[in-house]
Amino acid sequence: MVISLFTKKLMLFIDSTNFERLLRKLSSEGELFIPVPEEETGKLHLQRVEDFPLPELVTFEGYRMVEPLKAFAQLLRYPVAEYPSPDTDELPEDKKVPAFVIVGARACDIYALELVDKVQVEGEFVDPFYKIRREKMFIIAADCTECGESCFCNLLGNGPWPERGYDLAISKVSGGFLIVAGSEQGEKIVETNGEFFAEPREGLVAARDENRQRVVKKLAENNGDYPSVDGLPELIREHLTADIWDDIAAKCVECGACTNICPTCYCFLLYDQKVDGEHFQRIASWDSCQVTGYARMAGMLNPRPRLTDRVKHRYHHKYDYLVLSHGAVYCTGCGRCIDTCSAGIDMRDAFRKVKAAVAK
Repeated sequence: MVISLFTKKLMLFIDSTNFERLLRKLSSEGELFIPVPEEETGKLHLQRVEDFPLPELVTFEGYRMVEPLKAFAQLLRYPVAEYPSPDTDELPEDKKVPAFVIVGARACDIYALELVDKVQVEGEFVDPFYKIRREKMFIIAADCTECGESCFCNLLGNGPWPERGYDLAISKVSGGFLIVAGSEQGEKIVETNGEFFAEPREGLVAARDENRQRVVKKLAENNGDYPSVDGLPELIREHLTADIWDDIAAKCVECGACTNICPTCYCFLLYDQKVDGEHFQRIASWDSCQVTGYARMAGMLNPRPRLTDRVKHRYHHKYDYLVLSHGAVYCTGCGRCIDTCSAGIDMRDAFRKVKAAVAK
């Protein structure tokens, strides 16, 4: 029996052939999504797989996918009510949401789901639509074997491999994967498919640990010029009116890409639409605090009319308000906001500017 040095859990080995067999079995119980790279850029996207064998392009190496996992739990657009009210207590969304398996989820996305769970299902008010889909999700996590130029999970105190929040977790090694279970459901999958697993060969755990430390070193090199977020919530809280926010917001074009691609942003807008001549629906869709009308109220009053106020709000929400209300920074360092910003704004640089301004 091998115990992981990092996770302190029972670790097994599954070769590549048996791993595909395991995925085939899981696909019979729900929709299966696996990472497939773009041919030109190599960037990973989650794609649904219905046929086996797996496509040749499928890979479980690299780093996080382009799309955040929140899109599986909180749909981009969905009905939340119908009127006149139907003669049923069922939700407008079909309760028969299929189970789905996500393979290759990275630590930054898994931790982001944990943070959104605190708001959507663990607080005083529960979002039933989010809850339905979240409970249908089976996550097979994977180590990052590389890091992108925008990745900065280490500045948040996180690492490039998951330590919690998954059902199963895999680490790519020679000939297959090291695998650990992280939930009762994951343990059940291992127990009922014992023929697929074996004790790890000598040297595989050491090889995996070496790969992990290689990525940790690269993260440190990539982010060597940027400060960690240690103490940042207090600094932001104390310098709410500092001029530095005008400098940070100067390049923003309020496109909203940063919040739409962020795995921990969960704000939504409600609007009504006509279904037919007699029936209407109330629709929820993703919203962005960076656009002009986000905070606008009746009578056209807007408490955040200036772009600087909206940009500042985004940072304060993630690094101040939610720290006070939910006890955590609502950022996992995935770097997607950096990649998608059409103005080239880098959140890490904002950290540096804030800390530099305070030091002066």
